[in-house]
Amino acid sequence: MTGPLPAILQPLTRPVSWGWRAAVGIRNRRFDRGRGVHRMDCPVLSVGNLTTGGTGKTPLVRWIVERLRDQGHRPAVLLRGYGSRDPQTSDEALLYRELLKDVPVLADPDRVRSLQSHLLEHPATNCAVLDDGFQHRRLHRDLDLVLVDSTVPIESMRMLPAGHLREPLESLRRAHGVIITRSHGIDGALASRIEALHGRPPLAWTEHRWSGIEWEAGGVRQAEDTAWLEGKRFVCRLGVGNPESVRAQLVEAGAEIVEDIRVRDHAPFGSAEVQRLIRMGDAVDGIFMTAKDRVKARPLLDAGCTVPLVVPRLRLRFHSGQAALMALLEGAMSG
Repeated sequence: MTGPLPAILQPLTRPVSWGWRAAVGIRNRRFDRGRGVHRMDCPVLSVGNLTTGGTGKTPLVRWIVERLRDQGHRPAVLLRGYGSRDPQTSDEALLYRELLKDVPVLADPDRVRSLQSHLLEHPATNCAVLDDGFQHRRLHRDLDLVLVDSTVPIESMRMLPAGHLREPLESLRRAHGVIITRSHGIDGALASRIEALHGRPPLAWTEHRWSGIEWEAGGVRQAEDTAWLEGKRFVCRLGVGNPESVRAQLVEAGAEIVEDIRVRDHAPFGSAEVQRLIRMGDAVDGIFMTAKDRVKARPLLDAGCTVPLVVPRLRLRFHSGQAALMALLEGAMSG
């Protein structure tokens, strides 16, 4: 697993990563002693990871919020709001508001302040789900879940900036449960490695499957089965942390990727990119993107794009561990 910096800089990143590891260790020891940790008047359930980039937090946060609502709870979603000057208009905040109707979505780098203010104004909220919260240790959590992407070899992970680890793998020990994402089943070797690091085997094994797709053009949004993709030609524009898994599923569905526009995670649609996509759209059946891209694609539509914007509908599928996760959720909610 390469790091976020160009390969030519890799020899310089190792010493820096040692310094980063030391700094993270000092920070974690302070929080381990309870210094600077704020407890809320409601349970806080955190979904996070050890790495930069995408491990599939959004589908799990959605699944947890839906289960909590099914049980009569009134959750709020907390997130930082990356990639936007105004956290409230970040792609993640917009996407959660689209996926989770009538659920408060609080986007603020200071999640302690945000939740405290919300609870004062909305006392009916009785729990909060913290997106990307494993490193946000100022906020006490009653359940700490960490996601590990099965498609990334765990032994190749290195600390920033040599790799993508925000903190050492050994930090998994403070999690209440480790959930494997993007898996095709239970991997015995990975399970053993997680148990050695975490102290227990993975709580659950999951994958992200497409339940269908949606295309949008001319103000119309239409749902289709994934079979609709077969034989069609697309420009891909994937501003997410792990675009490789999306491309692989698109090809698996029988589609052809004519052009792949590489952009960073959370990237907005700039004017030059918009014009390029419109020109390329004439030769393909659609522009393929994720739901996180679509919520910020208004500049593309406003510029007169007529080719369909095609988005997969993503759902979480459990290979194992769903009942165990539900038991942890219920335990956290009951105090």
